[in-house]
Amino acid sequence: MSPGKRSLTAVLLLLVTALLIVYGIDTLRLTSDRGKKIAVVLKTSDIRSEYWRTVREGMELAAKEFDIDIEITGTLSDTDAEGQIRMIGEALAKKPAALVLGATEPLKLEAATRDARRAGAKLILIDTDVPGSQPASLVATDHVEAGRLAGRSMIAPQDKETFQVAVLGDRVETSAQVDRLRGLEEAFAETPVVEFLGKHEFGGQEDDAYERTGELLDRYPALRGIVGLNEQATVGAAKAIKERELVGKVKLVSFDSSIYEIKLLEEGVLQATVVQKPFNMGYLAIESAARALRGVKLDPRLNIEAQVITKDNLYTQGNQELLFPLVD
Repeated sequence: MSPGKRSLTAVLLLLVTALLIVYGIDTLRLTSDRGKKIAVVLKTSDIRSEYWRTVREGMELAAKEFDIDIEITGTLSDTDAEGQIRMIGEALAKKPAALVLGATEPLKLEAATRDARRAGAKLILIDTDVPGSQPASLVATDHVEAGRLAGRSMIAPQDKETFQVAVLGDRVETSAQVDRLRGLEEAFAETPVVEFLGKHEFGGQEDDAYERTGELLDRYPALRGIVGLNEQATVGAAKAIKERELVGKVKLVSFDSSIYEIKLLEEGVLQATVVQKPFNMGYLAIESAARALRGVKLDPRLNIEAQVITKDNLYTQGNQELLFPLVD
């Protein structure tokens, strides 16, 4: 055999060997998760919750792509901490390799997360941190930055005169609302045109937010901006603004992307909404769990960026895919 042919043969052998190694590694990657189960306990399984329904869709796609079994449960109410603790116990009794948890009331769930670690399950938190839980990773929106985005969305370049802005938030605070408020405060501190009136609480239902907004409009005649920290606050405030024919005079900014908030954007009642990416969050939570099961060291926190949606950019392809994700 000539030297040239020997060299060509050697190169081909190296290529074949490399391909076999890559194939073997890829096969190991695809098969190593088979037989392992991931238990998922969501904050709520209520089909009326668009946010958590979309989280679930992202999880199901990731499970399909990573060829791993997941079992998803969740309480009907997103405030049922006791029910969620019971579900965590039932899930751990089945000895899952990992537990993905979207906590209802974090302070009440610390002991349950310790139980998960003692059971040897890799713990992935989604959406909300749990004090003392020591998860392999937390997959969540950066709510402080989301608050900054919402605050800046309240201010237009042509705003030169000072105007009053109030924040409307649920009486029962979540860590997301606390962080959003902090971001709002930081954004309003950046500009001299906003006189910030602070956070004003309501009872948690749309009707409560409607009544509270009416009280604020009566008390502060110069009020020209309201930020709703959640959907209930926004929808209730919008009703009061429309009823008093203040659309275009009182700016309204919100968080999330329910069908009601999208309709308010289309109507021009809502100036902007800061949207999380629940589909991405669900997908990355399962991907993180799968990676942890293979021994991969994860980032302690995986931040998911939020997106500002306005009437002007509502119908762009990217934002339509974000608001209405399609799963094959």
